[in-house]
Amino acid sequence: MANIFLCSYFAEVASKINEVVKFQGKDIVFIDTAAKFEEVNFYVGEAVEILENFGAKLRRLDVSCAKNSAALVSSQDEPSCEDEILSAISQCDIIYVSGGNTFYLLNELRKSCAAQAIKNAVKAGKIYIGESAGAIVAAPDTRYATLMDENSAKTSDFTGLNLVDFYIVPHFGCEPFVEAARETMKKFGNSCDLRPINNAEFIAL
Repeated sequence: MANIFLCSYFAEVASKINEVVKFQGKDIVFIDTAAKFEEVNFYVGEAVEILENFGAKLRRLDVSCAKNSAALVSSQDEPSCEDEILSAISQCDIIYVSGGNTFYLLNELRKSCAAQAIKNAVKAGKIYIGESAGAIVAAPDTRYATLMDENSAKTSDFTGLNLVDFYIVPHFGCEPFVEAARETMKKFGNSCDLRPINNAEFIAL
């Protein structure tokens, strides 16, 4: 069975993914860090509602808390942020990474232990669902996304999670990304194995 699902807009494809994954009763770590500072983030609430309606059990996890871990470990009774991330990922059935800013997400995944923990979990067979930015970071490299997303985190290392060997171009042909997606295909299409998908499509493998 496929354990990696990459999409542009989860709400549009959730029912089809559910046919394969069967969300009922599944424990999901829901990482919405990418949307933390985004003005437009309605897709996060939509995804949460859909997954809960399917009967999944969600645990929201913000991986950006890692930078405050020094304060968190001051008391031995308090689990550190790193411990929380590792525990959540080890206990879940599904890792869901929402959309938002690709480069903020990438930075926070890398600064915490989340990037390696996710890679290990997926390699071991756990399900990964990436929506938009969550799909982009699954690639070997994310530099191609600089035309679609502002590098607000001033990322210089664009290395992705390398869960797949191709590069998702989300929201292809969909506003407000029509021009940016087209330019991405034009600029990087000869050097990367780009896979454009619109909001009603997803890739499973």
